[in-house]
Amino acid sequence: MALALEAALLLQPGPVKRFLDVALAQQTPNPSLLSTLGVPHYEATLYSKRLHEAGELIDHTWQAEFRLAYQQLLATDTPVRKLDRLHVADRPREKALHSGVRSLSDGELLALLLRTGAGDEGVMEFADRLLADHDGLLGLSRSDIDTLLESRGLGPAKATELAASFELANRVANATRRRERPKLNSPEATVAHLKELVLLDHERFWCLPLDPRSALIGEPRQISQGDVDGTDAGPRAFFRIALTAGATTCIAVHNHPSGDPSPSAADRAVTIRLVAAGRAVDVLLVDHMIIGDGGRFVSLRRDCPELFR
Repeated sequence: MALALEAALLLQPGPVKRFLDVALAQQTPNPSLLSTLGVPHYEATLYSKRLHEAGELIDHTWQAEFRLAYQQLLATDTPVRKLDRLHVADRPREKALHSGVRSLSDGELLALLLRTGAGDEGVMEFADRLLADHDGLLGLSRSDIDTLLESRGLGPAKATELAASFELANRVANATRRRERPKLNSPEATVAHLKELVLLDHERFWCLPLDPRSALIGEPRQISQGDVDGTDAGPRAFFRIALTAGATTCIAVHNHPSGDPSPSAADRAVTIRLVAAGRAVDVLLVDHMIIGDGGRFVSLRRDCPELFR
């Protein structure tokens, strides 16, 4: 037996289920009563009319067999997707248009980028699952394309689009810093400028060339990836970058993906070599910074001044 609202329940599960949940609880679900119980008046009138036209309601009263059939249908129906439960004005796209994208939560922003769900999963549920699986937006932004492809529901197209979105955000941040030409005259100022290093899951070594006013020249230059005591992190590669940039002084920076910024013996040894090389080429190393997570860092100039003598 085909029910009058069965097809509509598949096409518009949110409003139809909301109507039926309230209407089935009443023996005589007239539109006025349903409106007082929270069903929008337009929906109450429209769906009641369809039920009357099909003979499933007579004089606003349920016919027993149809009431039972709807109850059984709802009992076996799949859960209503989160997006369908939202009022149209509260859905991510409409909310962004009326209130701006800054009003959206992380899940809503991600749902806008994803556009569609995965299989039977709605787009809002899909977005929430991705955030949960990757330990939030920060973890998701650190994932490369291959890692994203391991997530259920993300194919090459969506994985690439997500990775590109995060890369655009990084480049905007970098462009803003270039325009501002920050002064790195304290360890705190240096760390504040390099917040993105906490996103990296590999150890990387950077040269920050400075002008006579301790302002950063251009952008931080990556010298190497891997252990800081590797040959690519040696003085030759480091000061070639500093001299090319026209630096008068420079800062060495590397991250500890473990999150603990405590300096190792190798970190100390590299610092000593860089200090000596800097004196030889007249570009002094003013600090060697190690960045961990949660805002933690170590300034070797501050904590180990003997390395700079």
